[in-house]
Order: sequence, then C-alpha cells, then structure tokens
Amino acid sequence: MQNTPGHTPLHFADREVAILRDICKAIPISPVDPGQHRHKIIAHLPHYSIFHFAGHGYTDSVDPLQSHLVVYDDTITVATLLEMNFRERSPFLAYLSACGTGRIKDDRFLDESIHLISACQLAGFRHVIGTLWEVNDELCVEMARVTYEGIRDRGMTDESVCLGLHKASRELRDSWLKSRDMANDRKRRDSTFVSNEYETGMTNIHDGNNGDSRLPRDGDLCIEDDQDHEEESPALWIPYVHFGV
Repeated sequence: MQNTPGHTPLHFADREVAILRDICKAIPISPVDPGQHRHKIIAHLPHYSIFHFAGHGYTDSVDPLQSHLVVYDDTITVATLLEMNFRERSPFLAYLSACGTGRIKDDRFLDESIHLISACQLAGFRHVIGTLWEVNDELCVEMARVTYEGIRDRGMTDESVCLGLHKASRELRDSWLKSRDMANDRKRRDSTFVSNEYETGMTNIHDGNNGDSRLPRDGDLCIEDDQDHEEESPALWIPYVHFGV
C-alpha cells in the first residue's frame, strides 16, 4: 500500500515488497499479490502460509476492536480478523509492517491485549510480527529484509522467525549505536574543558588500554528532548515485536 487514499504516501512500501518477493522465491514459496481491495485480501488470507502487509495501521483509542489495517477501499479491523478461523491450517506468519499493530492506547484495555497482532494470532497464525508504535517507512524495508533472510536461511522453522527478527533488531541497533558514537565523537572534538575541579577529580580514572579519561557510568539510557540532542537519530528498531510459538 504505497498509495492509500486519504493517507500520506509510503515511498518505500513497494521497495519492501519487491525485495521480499525475491527472498520468498528463494525459500522457495510463490508470492501472490491479491490486490489492494479488502474483499480480495480477506478471500486470500485463509489459503496462504504468509501474510505480509506493508501499509498504514491505525490504533483506535476508544474501541480496540476497530483498530485496523488500511487498504484501498476500506479497512481490515481487529474484529474482522477475530471472526476468521484458519487454525486448522495454522498459517505460518503474519508480518504487519505498519504503525502500532500491537499498540493499546487506553490503559483500561492493557490486560485484554486486543490489537491487530493478537487478532492474527487468535485467527490461527503461528507467528505474528508487528509494532508497538509508529515506525519509519524506510527502516521497515531493512527490518523485513533481514528477518525474511533469517527465515529463508533456517528453512521456515518456528525458531527462524524469532531469530530472524532478533538478527534484524541487532543489526539495526548496532548501526544506530555506530552512528551515534560518530556523532558524539564529533561533539567531543568540538568541545572544550572548562572545569579545573572536574580535571582534578578525574585524574585517577583511565581507560585500561590507552589511558584516556572516561566519564564514570557514562552510558545514558534515555535521550532528553532538548537542544543538546536535536541531532540524535531515534532508535527506530525498538518497536518491533514477535508473538508466536
């Protein structure tokens, strides 16, 4: 769903599907494009092993049963998926490459776990991959690519899904950390030492390898929303989750 009426274009959705089409052929399974209309997608769902959706997702803050995937002419809601039953076939994977497919906005419904991911699981999918909040259009391509490559390399086993997503998360996390370290290095080169007291207090703290001064407990687990961090790139790999056996 690169172009969905009434929504912003997703410029990388077609690229995502094109890459996955090639990977699927190597698994080997035959990819089928059912079109972008609700009735055709619903008709195809019970007959295939993998359902991959690349498009817009919406979380209803009042009625979780109305949270939905947006298609060309309508929506596919949580309620619709819960009415479907293909547990006898137990299709392998639903990959919901959309925003907030596992999100619950109203705290009253947290214990009930009613969202698109759980709906797919209850309908019969062995595995479901989705997201806990908004995701980046371009990054979705890399997450899907590495995950499906893991499934391909391990032969569509149950562990291939969780390990594939784990590998994708680690690769994108490592890339994020590397880019952040490079940005911090640039900041350090541009900064100056201004406190004699600080210099005195840090004289006995050294790196074991090269003797460089280090900040004590210098890891920060959260990024403050201020001017010092305007250039920080968000950790876009975090919201992806796997539900399944």
